[in-house]
Amino acid sequence: MVPILTLCLLGSSALLLSTVPGAQAALCPFPRVWHGTVSPRRYYYRTGDTVSVTCSPGYTLQGSRSSTCGAASRWDPPLPQCRKEVTCPRPPSIANGLPSGHPSGSFSRGVTVSYSCRPGFELLGNASVTCADSGLWSRPLPRCQAIGCQAPEVQNGKVHNVQSTYRAGETLHFDCHLGYAAEGSDEARCQPGGTWDPPVLVCHRVRPCPMPPEVANGKHNGQDKAFFTAGMAVRYSCDPGYYLVGNAAVSCRASGNWSQPRPRCEEVTCPRPPSIANGLPSGHPSGSFSRGVTVSYSCRPGFELLGNASVTCADSGLWSRPLPRCQAIGCQAPEVQNGKVHNVQSTYRAGETLHFDCHLGYAAEGSDEARCQPGGTWDPPVLVCQRGECGCCPGTGGAGGD
Repeated sequence: MVPILTLCLLGSSALLLSTVPGAQAALCPFPRVWHGTVSPRRYYYRTGDTVSVTCSPGYTLQGSRSSTCGAASRWDPPLPQCRKEVTCPRPPSIANGLPSGHPSGSFSRGVTVSYSCRPGFELLGNASVTCADSGLWSRPLPRCQAIGCQAPEVQNGKVHNVQSTYRAGETLHFDCHLGYAAEGSDEARCQPGGTWDPPVLVCHRVRPCPMPPEVANGKHNGQDKAFFTAGMAVRYSCDPGYYLVGNAAVSCRASGNWSQPRPRCEEVTCPRPPSIANGLPSGHPSGSFSRGVTVSYSCRPGFELLGNASVTCADSGLWSRPLPRCQAIGCQAPEVQNGKVHNVQSTYRAGETLHFDCHLGYAAEGSDEARCQPGGTWDPPVLVCQRGECGCCPGTGGAGGD
């Protein structure tokens, strides 16, 4: 039997196959997968040969990882494809709801994320979204809607223009039966979650109120009234030296009680006395400064007090004005032994400098000036001109000898 050589074109490759007369050779097309690697690699693939496909980095396999060359010269199952990996950004936020967490923090094509609502809200629409081939999340997004309220009951009254349900945020008004009244407002607001604010709607039997409660160190303006009915109000004021804390007015409620809390009157106090430069306020034993308390000031050595020597805590809780001040004590004109002060003044302010001249034949040892110190002393304390020892004795008055 003589072999016959057959030239087969497979894709872009030419293969020379040896066959036996009467035999039928079944070959499959060369398995080419874009962005992927086929193994094992051969020049040709016969019936029964199996290949596996691995995708390049950044690409994802779609289809079966392995395929076998069938008798009909076809790959079974069909060769897979390598598609570029698709990822989505973080799932979109929705008002009053949150997406479920994802372990990897990465969202590949096909990943599904579910949403849940915070307490008091219910989910409407699709409960989840999916990362699509486009790299975007599917639409529409779900939304969280506040759970509404059922129509409430009103004790000794009824809801005005009642509805079967109310949306969160809606307000209703209610009326009281004859002889009854609401304490405070006659309305209620539906809260997210199906509750009402206030939670219980009550109309109380109308009763008169007793005399308004007294407050220490204060009074109210209802002294001239004999009785008080629901809705009437009185205002409080405090005695001099006291200030009001809390609401100035209280009102008579339908139940016959006065609204709470009632105000109180507290004593006016001043903060710590103000500081002044080079001076101090006198100490106070209690460390508290009530209305009428007087605090005196003193100056540190070398300074004298000018103005009021004390300040008083006023009804306003502030210290009286003006504050005293401490001024440095000045100096008297000094004497100069064997000399005289230049442009002499009767007094000098602390910090001022004078110059002095020596008589003919005398001179100052060192500087011919002096500075007035706080407290009325001079630096140097004694101004002296010494008789000169040489033939020419300089001095501001001239030159001369003994």
